[in-house]
Amino acid sequence: MGCGTSQQTTVPGALPQVSVQATFVGASGNDAKHVAVILPGGYTKLMQPNEKYHYHILAQDTYSMGQPLKFNVDSFVESAIQYCKKHKIQGVFGFDCFPSLIASIISTSLGLQGPSFRSVFHCISKYYMRKELSPEVPMTKLEPLSSPAPPKSFPVVVKEIDCQFYIGTWIIYSVEQWEQTMKHLQQRNQAELDARKKFYFKWFQKLHPNDMPESRWEDYVLYHVEPFFEGREQQIEIVLEQDNHLLVADTGDIIKENGIITMFVTPGSFDIPTTWAHNITKKLHAMGYKNQAIDLEFISTQDGPQVVEINSRYSYMGFASWYSDHSEKGALLSKPDLRNLENRTCSCLGQPCPRFPSDENIISKLAVAVYTNKGGPVEDIVDLEFLKKYLAEGHAECWTPKPAFKAGNVGPEEFTYGGGKWAKLGFMMLTAKRVEWAETNAKLKAMFEKLFKHPGSYLLAQDDEIGHEVDKHALDY
Repeated sequence: MGCGTSQQTTVPGALPQVSVQATFVGASGNDAKHVAVILPGGYTKLMQPNEKYHYHILAQDTYSMGQPLKFNVDSFVESAIQYCKKHKIQGVFGFDCFPSLIASIISTSLGLQGPSFRSVFHCISKYYMRKELSPEVPMTKLEPLSSPAPPKSFPVVVKEIDCQFYIGTWIIYSVEQWEQTMKHLQQRNQAELDARKKFYFKWFQKLHPNDMPESRWEDYVLYHVEPFFEGREQQIEIVLEQDNHLLVADTGDIIKENGIITMFVTPGSFDIPTTWAHNITKKLHAMGYKNQAIDLEFISTQDGPQVVEINSRYSYMGFASWYSDHSEKGALLSKPDLRNLENRTCSCLGQPCPRFPSDENIISKLAVAVYTNKGGPVEDIVDLEFLKKYLAEGHAECWTPKPAFKAGNVGPEEFTYGGGKWAKLGFMMLTAKRVEWAETNAKLKAMFEKLFKHPGSYLLAQDDEIGHEVDKHALDY
C-alpha cells in the first residue's frame, strides 16, 4: 500500500493536543494486576478499591461520546501508550465502543491480550464492517460537507464512524429530514474529519500495514448511506475468548413503536441462527478478535438474518444486579455490578469471564426509552418527585438522563424522533422476570401514567414477546 499524503499543515479549527488525565484506584492484594480503563466517564466515581486489580483510569475532559470527531484521539492514544509502558499495564479496556477501539490500539501496540486494532476497527466503522461481513448490501460513501444530493427513494440510513448503537445513526424518511440531517452534520469542520482520517491511516500503517483498508488517508470513509431493513431488530451478545471459544452471554430484542425504539429487552424472543453467526465470528477471529465481547445486531428477513451492526463491548443490559419480587419492589443484591467490570477486566487479561446472564435465564433486563411530545421546562412535563421516589423505593435500577433532561428544558432541537414529533428524555433501567410478561407491561403502564403530568404526552413502551431461554453453548464449534 502507498504512504498517502504525509504533510502536516495547520488548518483552521485544528484539534487541540490532549494527554491522559490519570487516576489510580489501588488494590489491597499483593499480587494485584495493573489494568487501564479508557475514558470511563461517569463510571469513574463508581470504581472502588478491590483485592485483585489496580485500576488506572485514563480520562480526558474534552471527550464526549456524542461528539467523538471533536476529540483529538491521536494525541490521547500516544499519551496513553506512554503511560501504560511506564506503569507496566497488563490489560486495557473501555466500557463503550470508541474507548474499546482506543484500548485495542494500545493493546496491539504493547502486545497485550485484547482484540486487535484491525478487528475492532471493523466494529466501530459500519462502512468497513459491511465491506467485510455483508458485502452484498449496497452502500454509498457520504461527504456531508459537500452538500450531497438526497437519495432517490426513502427510507435510508446514514451512519457516522466512531459511534455506538444509534448514536451517529439517522433513519431518514424524507427529503426534508435528509436536509435537516445534512445541516446537522455540516456542523463538523474539515479539520476534524481530516484528523480522524489521518488517525486511522497512521495506526493501520503502524500495526497492520498489510491489511490497510485504504492506500491514502484521504480515502477513509467516515459517513455512508445504506438501506433501511424492515423487521424486528435483535441481538446476540457473544464472548470471544482467547482460544476462539464462543460463549453466548445473552440475547435481546429491540422493540419499536412506529419505527421509534421504545425498549431494549433481554433475553430475546428468537432461536439463535447458528450457521450465520458462525460465519460472522469466524471472520472476526481471522482479524484477531479475541478476549472481548460483541453485540451482534441483526434483522430477520425473508432471506435470513441480515447484520445491522456489530458493537465491540460488553453490555449485558445491566447497570447493577437486582431482584424484583412480586410486590414490584427491588432489593439490591450485594454491591452493584458496574457495567460488567469483572468480566471486562478478566477478558482484557486473557482470562475467562466469570459471570453470564445466560446462567440466570429467569432474569430480564429492560432499558425503557422515555419520550415526550411536549416542549418546555422538564418540571412541567415530568413529575420529578415521583421519579425520585420510584428509584429510591427500588422499582427501577437507575435513570439515565439525556441532554434535554439534564438541561431541564426540552427545546425544539430535541424533537428528532418519529419525524420530529418526539424528544427523548432518557432511559429507565429495570429488572423483571421475563416469564411475567403481562405483569411487566402493567408495571410500565403505571409508571408512565404517574411519571408524566399530562396524558398523551409520552410514548408508552410495552413488551410484546416472551424471551427464550439462552443456551450459553449455542455457538460452540
